[in-house]
Amino acid sequence: MYMMRILGTFLCFIPILSVLIELKRSPWLMLLLGLNAFVWPTYAWFRAKRSATPLDTEHQNLIIDAGAGGFWIAIMAVNPLLSVVIATILLSDRLAAGGFRLMGKAAIAMLTVFLAVWLAQGMTVVTYVSQQSLYATLPLIAIYIIALSVLTDSIAIRLRCKTRELERIAMMDPLLDIANRRLLEKRIDHELGKLQQVCRESVLMFIDIDNFKEVNDRFGHKVGDTMLATVSRILHLATRPTDTPARLGGDEFVILLPNTTLEEAEIVATRIMDAAAVMEDVADEAIRCTLSIGIACATRSMTSVTEWLQAADHALYQAKRGGKNRIFGH
Repeated sequence: MYMMRILGTFLCFIPILSVLIELKRSPWLMLLLGLNAFVWPTYAWFRAKRSATPLDTEHQNLIIDAGAGGFWIAIMAVNPLLSVVIATILLSDRLAAGGFRLMGKAAIAMLTVFLAVWLAQGMTVVTYVSQQSLYATLPLIAIYIIALSVLTDSIAIRLRCKTRELERIAMMDPLLDIANRRLLEKRIDHELGKLQQVCRESVLMFIDIDNFKEVNDRFGHKVGDTMLATVSRILHLATRPTDTPARLGGDEFVILLPNTTLEEAEIVATRIMDAAAVMEDVADEAIRCTLSIGIACATRSMTSVTEWLQAADHALYQAKRGGKNRIFGH
């Protein structure tokens, strides 16, 4: 706002000064115009910067800008060209900065100040626009609108980047930097759709850390969180970029392995179990980590995410029922 305010007041200064000279206004008004153009932007910046609520203060500054615009429109005896340009720029700026609510407040401020000053000036209206004023107004129209477009585009680009970042955060587990259930189910649903069109095999791997509750109870949640983070890193290292390792909740993990046979998935599962088995120290505590893994192949009859997850969960149950620290696939 600071740079745009400096640019706007400077570009307004030239045509307004031109009209004031033509109307033979007093020198103190020209001095006031100079203060408005060259001092007010910096004062407004300091005012917002030092405020406990900078956004609210900047909105107040924008309303003051609109009031100042109403003042100069009245002083210029409602010069038709410059009055319309200034009012349009001020109101459109406020709409972009704070929506219709801010624009409404700015319009009220502008109209109130305009009426008070215009009535005090005797309701003077000069409809003639000199060539000098016309040429002085053209840079305001051209340069400011282009600058506003550049600023709007820059804000839109940053907003798109932030939106993508928020979407990524919403799809990731905040503790482990691994996909969460929301992203997993989205990927599973996409894969089921592809399997209806392409003849190939894909599997879902359900992983559970054996006796994880005992680790939390005995060593505390900090150690438990470290164990979860270590298992998460193992899943990342053991899988391909096309796979989706995810945390389903608690100590349960799921990996979606597209275009993978049951035999290939069992090799991946063995690699994961072997990596977990060599984990001896977790947060300076001697803990043995074992995993139970269930693997379920997708079938053409599967039409829902829940159905495939339940199949993988059933395979995991069979692995735990068989004594834990083992792999069961079907």
